[in-house]
Amino acid sequence: MDLTPSILTITWNRAEYIRKTAEHLQADPSDFRWYIWDNASDEETRTFISELKDDRIVKRVMHHENAKQAPPWHWFLENCEGDICGKLDDDIRGPSGWPERFASIVASDPMIGLIGGWVYLPEEWDETLAAHKIRTVGQQRIFQNGWVGGCIFLGRRALLQRFSPRNEGRWGTPIDHMGITKAGYVSGYPLPIPFAENLDDPRSPHCRMNRPGGWNEFAAYSARMRAFTGPEEYGDWIAQDARLVLTQTIAQQLRRSYPSVFEQFRRRAARGLKRIFA
Repeated sequence: MDLTPSILTITWNRAEYIRKTAEHLQADPSDFRWYIWDNASDEETRTFISELKDDRIVKRVMHHENAKQAPPWHWFLENCEGDICGKLDDDIRGPSGWPERFASIVASDPMIGLIGGWVYLPEEWDETLAAHKIRTVGQQRIFQNGWVGGCIFLGRRALLQRFSPRNEGRWGTPIDHMGITKAGYVSGYPLPIPFAENLDDPRSPHCRMNRPGGWNEFAAYSARMRAFTGPEEYGDWIAQDARLVLTQTIAQQLRRSYPSVFEQFRRRAARGLKRIFA
């Protein structure tokens, strides 16, 4: 198996973030193949990407419009090299050596799904609280979760091709994380836990949302989708999400994603009654 991972970074009008992320990744000693897709950004972002120099860059796509996440992701799966691939968002800085570490773990056992980095605050990680979901797969201890998010992860290319549905209308990276878990693969975070810095977390000093007027101009899509009123409320939600990741069992996550036939019937019936009595 080719252990040199291919990594996709997608950006759009984020010169400030992509500059920090790129400089951090360039300093990483790992060997990897880097693919960069620009979604018709402003001149500052495009200029930075065009002039970025690193021998590990394989391809830069300067797209003519904002294609969101799905088209670049499927293009990447069809065109990247090697057996292991994944994604690094333009606002994430991973721990040194993460590409090689994640790739070696993915290759170590065929039942390992996606391996990701902890993008919450370091103090939100609690190994004691996480103990009920820590598994040993081969020689690797993994804090298992139903998903690892689309920020920083690696997996087998064949597995990602199998579980990346073609849903071009969605904003996020089109990966069926829970489908991978339901199929019996173990996704999650290797131990010792790899801490990754999310520059767009409102608790980060780098977050653009905290500046005067920044919330209206730069609020994250996940924050807008949930109708949060400001960065503090959004940050509280991220903290609660970290707690859920630690405490929810895999069975609970699967039931939420794949409710039983009875539960599906109950929900449909409830919706029908609501329409009747509205």
